[in-house]
Amino acid sequence: MDDASLCQLIREALHSPEKAETLALAIDQLPEVKRYLGQGWMPYYDEALPVTERDVKRNINKFPQNYRLNLETTDCKIPSDAGNVRKKFISWVKMILSRDCHDVKRGQKNRPKTVSLSDPAGINQGGTIEDTIPDTQGLNSLEILLRKEELQENQEQQKELKRLIESLVCHPNGYPHCTCYELIQRRLLKTPPQQWREIETELQIPYGTVTAHWNRKCKQRLEEISKNSSNK
Repeated sequence: MDDASLCQLIREALHSPEKAETLALAIDQLPEVKRYLGQGWMPYYDEALPVTERDVKRNINKFPQNYRLNLETTDCKIPSDAGNVRKKFISWVKMILSRDCHDVKRGQKNRPKTVSLSDPAGINQGGTIEDTIPDTQGLNSLEILLRKEELQENQEQQKELKRLIESLVCHPNGYPHCTCYELIQRRLLKTPPQQWREIETELQIPYGTVTAHWNRKCKQRLEEISKNSSNK
């Protein structure tokens, strides 16, 4: 996105929630942002980005105040003015994204062990977590795991595991086709894994919505299943 286009989008975002969302999603297309992070913070980028996008969308009106910009009188067609707005907007985004990456890094240290689909599933007959995720959709196929657990002595743990597996069909409001099960197939079971932008296009769901659902719901479900299985 060139300086003039970005400058104009920022101006419009001050008065339009829709434009503010468009601006937030454009962050991932600004090469200066990733160059600033460098390799050290890139492992946390995908998880931090949806949070940064949300913060930019919610707080865009604070941007001109923080940098003493009068965007109402700024002429985005003048290269020097548009360039100045871009430079300061990038600095603002970098500050927010750096904070969010730091929060992700700190949070990962306190999380349960990250689930791996090659980890043992805790089933009497053996197998891995990947084996418990069926090839077909729907709860009926997910109950394959429960049939493998028929000899499990602890019935309460079996019921809890059933609840967690069924939770894989949770989805964002308005997007019933974007279940955790569907995202697991695309992100973890495909070779190579699908990128978020591909998933956004194929499922027709906003980038921020699908990544937020993955980070807030799906990863938690997998961690709970792994923890439940390892405790047996």
